[in-house]
Amino acid sequence: MRTAAHAPSAFAWYLTSSSSWMAAMSLQGFLLSWMLVGILHEPADHVGFARALVDAPSLVVLFVGGMLADRMDGRTLLLRMHVLIALPCIAIALVAERFLSVSLVVAWGMTIAMLQSATDPARQAMLSQVTREHIQRTVTIMTIVTSLVGVGGVWIGGQLERIGLARVLLLQAALFASGAIAVQRMPAMPPSASRAPLVTRGGYPRILSGLVETWRTPLVRNAIGLNFFSSLFNAGAYVVAVPFIVRDVYHGDADFFSRVMIVFTAGSIGSNVALLRFMPLRRPGRLFLHMQLTRIAILAILYVRPSLPIFFATIFAWGVNMGVTSTLVRTTVQELAPIDHRAQVLSVLLFSFLVTAPVSSLLLGAFIADYDPLTGLLPGIAISAVIYVVGILWSGLWGYESVREMSLTDLARS
Repeated sequence: MRTAAHAPSAFAWYLTSSSSWMAAMSLQGFLLSWMLVGILHEPADHVGFARALVDAPSLVVLFVGGMLADRMDGRTLLLRMHVLIALPCIAIALVAERFLSVSLVVAWGMTIAMLQSATDPARQAMLSQVTREHIQRTVTIMTIVTSLVGVGGVWIGGQLERIGLARVLLLQAALFASGAIAVQRMPAMPPSASRAPLVTRGGYPRILSGLVETWRTPLVRNAIGLNFFSSLFNAGAYVVAVPFIVRDVYHGDADFFSRVMIVFTAGSIGSNVALLRFMPLRRPGRLFLHMQLTRIAILAILYVRPSLPIFFATIFAWGVNMGVTSTLVRTTVQELAPIDHRAQVLSVLLFSFLVTAPVSSLLLGAFIADYDPLTGLLPGIAISAVIYVVGILWSGLWGYESVREMSLTDLARS
């Protein structure tokens, strides 16, 4: 029997709310980097420390969000968060033109990051409730659509010097708040563990259930572990090194930085469109590992300071690479996570992405301050080679075969 969550409109409204959220968060990523690097002109080690301060508290909030997502109606949680997260954007918009400072940017960024962490586990877990396709295809479709909308958010950021910082921040608030309209049209998303005790039978706090379940599932544990090290110096290099490469190597402005981010995102979108054609993939782990080799070549090209056409082409290729690897990790974890703990296991995956941000910000920020922005790419080359070898020999990903389950549409027809 088809539930309300599996009704055709449920996924459409879910996708709409996620798209407005992604547009605002893409703009957030642009603004946070450019405020520190392009407006306040902070040195790399200061920027790294500021980014670490922004991201660190959200790591704890993420596990709280995972527990809430397994105990609270997902629609209610998302509705409240869409409205709440718009408020700090409005607040900073009122004072940004006159009183912008590093402490103000950090406080604003920290607040947005914590609200994002409180929301993400519920949003990710709800995807399995609203899907009518194989989960690999559903995750990929969502990534394509939200990334396309996210490009619009980055484009808005590129207009900062024309329309002003305050107006851009108010537009961000409007993007966050508008998603609440779509959430209201979604059916109720009841939790799977609303009456579960806060302490499990094993004697550990339920907030740690995601870690326990992740450890008990070797493929999930290894996929998340390898993704952590990949994000540490690869995604970290994109977040920390690229703004300084734009400013100091290519002498670009906010518009140039937005074009770099748009090209990168276009590569990510293109890769997911290509993946969708072949999904469900039988051996996603092998593709994930092979992409580590292509990333070595990409970072090596960027390191030699290529001409602008080659630079943008390589940034596009980097986006393709990151789009493939992040989607494959997410689909693998989403497919293998136990249903009763899915939100909390997904919170561990999100944690693996988020924990790399403060760590890589500190490490790469200091590295760039001591040398130059391009040297921030070198650790990613070494770690990609290590991931490839470890992934083949010990992770189990090389031999993993995805479950080619029937989609909900096929089940309805049978």
